Amino acid sequence: MAEARWRRLDLWLLFAAVALVVYGLLLVHSTTHLTDPGGPGRPSAAAMRQAAYAVLGLAGIAVLALVEYRWYYRLAYPAYVASLVLLALTPLLGHGEEFGVRRWLGVGGVALQPSEPAKLCLVLALARFFADGGEGPPSLRRIVASFPFVAVPAVLVYWQPDLGTALAFVAIWVGVLMVAGARLWHLAGLAVAGLAALPLVWLSLREYMRQRVLIFLHPESDPFGEGYNILQAKISIGAGGLFGRGLTNGTQTQLRYLRVSHSDFIFAVLAEELGLIGVLVLFALLLFLLFRILRASELARDGFGRLLAAGVAVMIGFQAFVNIGANLTLLPVTGIPLPFISLGGSALLTNLAALGLVQSVVVHRLRLRF
Repeated sequence: MAEARWRRLDLWLLFAAVALVVYGLLLVHSTTHLTDPGGPGRPSAAAMRQAAYAVLGLAGIAVLALVEYRWYYRLAYPAYVASLVLLALTPLLGHGEEFGVRRWLGVGGVALQPSEPAKLCLVLALARFFADGGEGPPSLRRIVASFPFVAVPAVLVYWQPDLGTALAFVAIWVGVLMVAGARLWHLAGLAVAGLAALPLVWLSLREYMRQRVLIFLHPESDPFGEGYNILQAKISIGAGGLFGRGLTNGTQTQLRYLRVSHSDFIFAVLAEELGLIGVLVLFALLLFLLFRILRASELARDGFGRLLAAGVAVMIGFQAFVNIGANLTLLPVTGIPLPFISLGGSALLTNLAALGLVQSVVVHRLRLRF
């Protein structure tokens, strides 16, 4: 029986995940080998730590895939509540002061960013909630009832403040709604309500958040301040050409002109050092990964599995879109990492765990509905 399950594993999905992780490790090494060296001829210390998280996460895929995903249905609400508790505790017990707030909790000597697993917990909770509504489009009452699921974590994260992750929660909600079959006029009503709320959202933004939006529109207005990294990212991307300057040879990165290069702007590093070819490889891997996740959604034999896989696709796709868009100066900088590529253990483990849940949907797709 166990052997039959392994045969149903989506090896192409696993291949795409491993390829992206390796790609990310190379870029993390390039961005940190001068500031966080690992020793002569060795990867940087940051890359080695990221590799340890990667090994743990890839092993987690195997474990999560073998568990019948009906168990995740049962754990969806408890996991969601636990994520809210962690988000609420972060400002009180966390560490890592940034803009006057705390975003990390110390768990067993390891720094955990609760907002990362909270996104996956939201996917689980929404998948169960809409699956419980039965077949057919969700009613307006059910859509409204689902709003607190996204509102509570979004507000808790927004207060940190972390606007980018708060928007990711909203994107997950909208994406799951669409896959659940929400009627077009319901979605249009949500869009109108969102547009009407924009003035209130603008007024509630902290000053540095407003500056990010304004600088996005005119980065040249503050070339040595808020607009500096945006301009440096453009230079980095333009300097890469077709084949790039070579790994660890990008001047913008290695001479530290490009700040936050290991996280928010790691795509600009890729473009400078590996060129257009490297960018196209990244796009191909991400699109192939999302295709395999959506394939899992199509293969699912029940609503929960279908919505779970689709929610994971939205979670990963939205983050990639926003991060790359910010690097290309098509979107404001929000601090969202590039999935599987940017430095960060919490984000990497969450994304790999999400793929483990998707694999469970594939492996157990022939089981009876529940």
